[in-house]
Amino acid sequence: MTHVNASAKTSVNAPTNASRNGTAAPAQPPIALAAWRATEAILRHSQAALAGIDLTQPQWWALNNVVRAEHGLTRHEIRAVDVPYGMGTEVTAHAADALVHRGWLVAGADGRLTLTDRGLAGLATAKERMARVREELVGDITEEEYATAVSVLRRVTDHLA
Repeated sequence: MTHVNASAKTSVNAPTNASRNGTAAPAQPPIALAAWRATEAILRHSQAALAGIDLTQPQWWALNNVVRAEHGLTRHEIRAVDVPYGMGTEVTAHAADALVHRGWLVAGADGRLTLTDRGLAGLATAKERMARVREELVGDITEEEYATAVSVLRRVTDHLA
C-alpha cells in the first residue's frame, strides 16, 4: 500500500530547483521562456506604437543610426549596423530606402543619408511614442530592479558566449 502525504506541496514529478546552499527553492520557469515572453511583449508594444505613426521598427533603427552619425551614413554603413532579432543585414538598408522615398531621408552628393526636416519631425514624434512605451514597460519597476534584470540577462548571455 502506498502512503500519500496530503500536505505535500509538490508532486513527485513537479520540477524543483535547489538553491546554491542545497535547500529546496520554489520551481521557476526557465529563464529563456521568461526572457522570450518579455521580448515578444516588448516588441508587440513597440511595433504597435510605431505603427500608429506609420513607422516600422527597422525604420526607427535607421533613423536613430543616421541621426547619431555626425555626417549621416552611406547605404554600406547602414548595412553594417547591428540588427537584432535575427533580421538580416538588408532590413535596415531597405528601411532607409523607404524613408528616402517617404522624404524623411535624403542622399547627398557623396551618398550619405541624412534626415530632412520631415525626418527630424517624424523622429521627434517617434521618440515621444517610444518614451511612452518605455514608461509603460517599466511601470512600477524601480531603476535598480530594471538594472538588475538587464545585468542578470547580460551575465546569462556572457556565461553562454
